Formats: sequence, C-alpha cells, structure tokens
Amino acid sequence: MKLHRIASAASALALFTASACTTPVTATDRATLVAAPSLESRASAMLAELGVAPASAEVFATRCDSAISLVNDMIGTLETRTSPASAADLVYLDTLTAVGVSIGSGEASIVSETNPDPAIRKSGEECIRKFSDVFSNISLSRPIYDRLVSIDPAGLSESEATVLKRNLRDYRRSGVDKDEATRNKVRALNTELSEISLEFNRNLREIQGSIKLESAAELEGLPQDYIDAHPPGEDGKITITTDTPDMGPIFSYSPNESLRKRLMEVSANRAWPENEAPLRRLLEKRYELAQTLGYPNWAAYITEDKMTGSPEAAAAFLSKVEAAGREAARIEYSRLLEKQKQMNPAATSVGEWSSRYLSEQIRVSDYALNAQEVRQYFAYNNVRSGIFSMMEDLFEIEIRDWADAPIWHESVTAHEMYKDGALVGRFFLDMHPREGKFQHAAAFPIRVGPTREGVPVASLICNFPAGDHTTGLMEHREVETFLHEFGHLIHMMVSGNPEFASLHMGGLEWDFIEAPSQMLENWVWDYDTLATFATNAKGETIPRELVGKMNAARKFGTGVNTLRQLVLAGVSLNYYNRPPAEVDFGAIWEERAAALSPFERLADTHSYASFGHLDGYSAIYYTYQWSLAISTDLFTEFQKNGLRDKETALRYRDLVLSKGSNKPAAELVRDFLGRDWSPQAYEQKLIDAAKSQ
Repeated sequence: MKLHRIASAASALALFTASACTTPVTATDRATLVAAPSLESRASAMLAELGVAPASAEVFATRCDSAISLVNDMIGTLETRTSPASAADLVYLDTLTAVGVSIGSGEASIVSETNPDPAIRKSGEECIRKFSDVFSNISLSRPIYDRLVSIDPAGLSESEATVLKRNLRDYRRSGVDKDEATRNKVRALNTELSEISLEFNRNLREIQGSIKLESAAELEGLPQDYIDAHPPGEDGKITITTDTPDMGPIFSYSPNESLRKRLMEVSANRAWPENEAPLRRLLEKRYELAQTLGYPNWAAYITEDKMTGSPEAAAAFLSKVEAAGREAARIEYSRLLEKQKQMNPAATSVGEWSSRYLSEQIRVSDYALNAQEVRQYFAYNNVRSGIFSMMEDLFEIEIRDWADAPIWHESVTAHEMYKDGALVGRFFLDMHPREGKFQHAAAFPIRVGPTREGVPVASLICNFPAGDHTTGLMEHREVETFLHEFGHLIHMMVSGNPEFASLHMGGLEWDFIEAPSQMLENWVWDYDTLATFATNAKGETIPRELVGKMNAARKFGTGVNTLRQLVLAGVSLNYYNRPPAEVDFGAIWEERAAALSPFERLADTHSYASFGHLDGYSAIYYTYQWSLAISTDLFTEFQKNGLRDKETALRYRDLVLSKGSNKPAAELVRDFLGRDWSPQAYEQKLIDAAKSQ
C-alpha cells in the first residue's frame, strides 16, 4: 500500500478545503477579516504547533476537541456574514478548513496508525470519527456554498478563479445543492462511512497472522541475518509473522514449498472474518451515498473527477494494458513452470506461493544474479543517506536534521528540507516495524502548504529493517519502495502556490498522483546513482557488473506482475460498479484471478479482507496502472537526456512537481514533454518485456 494515505488526504482537500491565500488582500477584504481576529489568531496558534506526539490520550483528545470547537465557531462566523462575498471568504474558509484537515486528518492519522500506546492510538481514531461530522458540516453548508456562488469571478486572479471553480464543483459533488432532507441523509452516511473505515483499518493494523516453526532447520536457504533475528521463543518454536519484513524473505529464498504455502495461506486470510462485515458495509453505504447524490454506483461517482472520468474509460484502459502484457506473462509463466519441473518433474502448475521463489531461482540460473549477494550492498542507514543525497543533487534541495522535533517513538527521525536556502518543508521517517503500527509503506501528509501558518509537514511510514550491515540489510525492491515513497514526500515539500494551499499536490487527480514516484524508481537501477551509497560491510562499492546483471534480469516478471495488478484493479472496480447485493467477494476475486493469473491459487482464502485499498482507493486501484503509463512517458525525457542531467531534472521539478495542482495533471505533463502524454511508451515496455525473454 503505497499511496492511499496521500490519496485520502487529497480527497479530503478536494471535498472539504478551499484556498490558502497568502497574497495581500484589499482594504475592504482586510476589514472583513478583522470581524473575528480572535478566531484566526487561535487557528494560527494551533497550526503553528504539531500534536503528533501527545503525552497521553487525554492530551490529544483535548487538542482535537479544541480544534473542533474552533472550526465550528469559524463555520458559524462565515455562514452568518452579511458583507458582499469576495476572495476574503476563500481566505477565511481556507483557515478553518486547514485546522480541520491538519488535526482531524493529518495529526489524527499519524496518532492512530503509529503511536506505540494503544490508548493514544484510540484517541486518534476517535478524533478522525469526530472530524468526519465537521467535514460534513463544511461540505454541506448551504450558506457557505451560497456565499461562494455569489463571488464575482470577473474580479479574481487566475489562481483565485481556479480555486473557486474547484470548490464549487466539489461542493456540488458533496450534495450541498440538494434539499435539506437529502443533505441530512448524506451527512449521516458520511458519519457511518467514517466509523466503518476506522474499523476496517484498525483490523488491518492490529491483526497479525503467524505460523510456528519447530526449528531453525526449517529456515534453510534464508539469509543468516534473518535466521539470527528469529530465535526460538519460550516454547522452543520460531514465530514467523505476516509482517512484510518476515514474509518477504520466506517467499524469495525458502526452498520449502510447504512453508511458503502455509505462510501465504495465513497471509491471505489475515483480517478475516473480522473485515468481512466492515467491507460489506463500506460497499453498501458508498452505493447508497452515490445513489443519493444522483450516480448509478460508487465507481461512477469516484471516477468522475479523475483523469479517466468514468469506470468505463478505466476498464477500457486496463483492457489495453492486459493485451500488451499477456505475451510476456505467458512466456514468464512457461519459464517458471520449467524451473518448477526441474525441482519436481511431476509438477503441472506453479502455485502463487512459489512464483517469487522460482523467479529468484531463474535470476540465479539464467542471469547469474543472486539477490542475497545484492542485498549485502543495501544497509538501511546507507540507503537513507544515499536517497537524501540523490534528492539533494537531482533537485537542488538540502536536507538537514530537525532539532527538537516532536517524535512519537525513539526509532523515528525528523528532518527539514531547504531550497535556495529557504525552509520549504519538514518530515518524519517512521521506517521500522513494531507492534500496533501501520503495516505497509505510505506517505502521510500532516500539514499541507505552503500556508500562511508555515511549511508542509509529512511523514513516511514504512516497515524496513533497521541499522547497518549487521541488522539493516534491505532487499533491492525495498530500496525501490523507499525511493518511491520519498518521491511522494518531496512532491509534498516542493509543490504548491504562493497564493493557495489548495493548489498543493494533494489537489491533483488521483490517477496521476503515483506517476512522479513511479518514475523515480528508475534511479535505483542506475549504476552511477547506486555507486554513491551501495556499499558492503567492507566499504566496497557495488560492482558495475552486478548492477548490469540486475538490469538484465529486471524485465523478467513484468508480465505476470502486471497481470497481478490487473486482478486487483479489476476487483476494485467490480466491487463498486454494481449494487452491493450483486457482489460476491470471493466469486469476483476468483473470476478476475482465473481470467488473468496463470498461477495455481489457494482455495478457501479471503484476500479481500486484508486488501486495504478497497477502503482508501475504493473503486480506483486502477490508478496505479494509469499513473505507471504516465510515469513511463515522463521518463522518456530522462532516457533521452540522461538520468543525471541537471537541466532536465530541474525542468521537471519546476514544471511538474513545484506546480502542485495549479493545472490539471495532463497540462503539467504536456508542459514537460512538449506534447500530450500517451500510454504508448508503457504498452511498448510490456511488449518489449516479452521480446526480451
């Protein structure tokens, strides 16, 4: 799960926020703002502090309640204004919404997903639940909407007009122009959906599957540092959990097919049956909300303001990707089956639990590439320093330590980002697993900006090994994930508009939001980049020959992995593009898998219960593939000019990243490429993957 938190925050901004005007206002506007100086002063003070590391549940609950009281007071003030509507109303609306999004979404998400104290995590959840009602009150306020409608667009700047247009669109999509009874129904549905989402994600965070091994002999083939990190417990047995750092090495390196199968079965059933009912209710309430707002289903509603515009367009795109990727998948599967038969001549199929292990074996036999040899060059501490340096060099920014930052666990680090000597953002890295913490990898916005109140603040929440070459060796794919997530973070730090915080990257279309990070993944396959930080315990730089082998093997698996993503995208769409009564979770999953996946599948499993994107992304998991097509097209400029070409990198920073959502995503890409984007480069990449086998 790489982006759903960014996407969720972006959705909150699109639905509930207005602008953050930082340019001087007119005398008339300034006089209007003076009407409630105490409220704005309180808002500024609250936004100047960060409540991400509260001393107790009570402390955070008090902060949350204070923010709610303040926002409600500001809503009442704006709703009862009698002066002529103007851009000053956008300023005021932004301020009150900034408090809600920052505390009720940003801080509360960090608290609920990462704090080591269960009671404090619960207080974060409760804050999210309470603010759901506040956000509904903002988005369904007819007096605020009527005031915005009465603003004369002729007197607005280009940015002001863009923000006003988007706000009016999102207000209408929220149902503000419906009658009072309908608005009340929408408000009640939003409250219910918030409760269900909290339950669904709490289960994902807190339910951990595990298996027991009788002895270390069952860890044959695993790296020694992995074996050392899994000693027997008091019962004399070794516990392997469904946490990513535990599972990944088993699927990659264990020759024990029975072990891999057992672990995958436990993983595929994690959060089941606990999440069966919440997921059903999510579908039901979202369908009811969509129908209430005049849409045939949730998929039609949620895709309307995306680049695709409709579920039909998304499905058509996925069909083209499938056509381009099927041949590569067919060839790759035949190679996997051949490798399986070398180990077991009686084999007639490849189980999904064996695909990664067999892929590693093919990389060893066919490409002379040993992943365990590769990982010795990627100690976490070095990787972090290397990614920092790469970002600094590529985009001309500087990263410094953030002194006295409010961290919530001793393993969390905090940093500041500077551009041209000026502070542009602050961020936390919470990168290592622990009990009760968010279990995947994502970027969490805390403050969007730049705003009048300060710079953006965000956090990466991941689950990587910690330390040096003794304890912190990472798989290369984890290094790729680190860089991907850091791509989101730098996008947050450098994007925006000197006038409006709502034109920050969070306002971009969801089916573009992954593209910048997906494009950055290419740099961890570049020798010149890796040579700056990839060293083994002896300090020896990763050999150029080894990186060459990594790249030679890179395309293997492209086809089957793409079809796997299409299974998930199809499930996401098909759960939400019809009445919930017609949704059989298992049957739809199996139908998509049978149509696309060549692998033998486990019976009686319930992977949908732990597929977190079914909440955060709902119907639009397809956006990963759509964004990947855009990122492939964007990367053609770097392929042409060189990955280390500073002019291209800065042009990309300034024309795409720094612009945030000042323009629609398609226009940002056009500015950089000099033409409209096309999926042709991505489709050709899939076709080339087949030819390279």
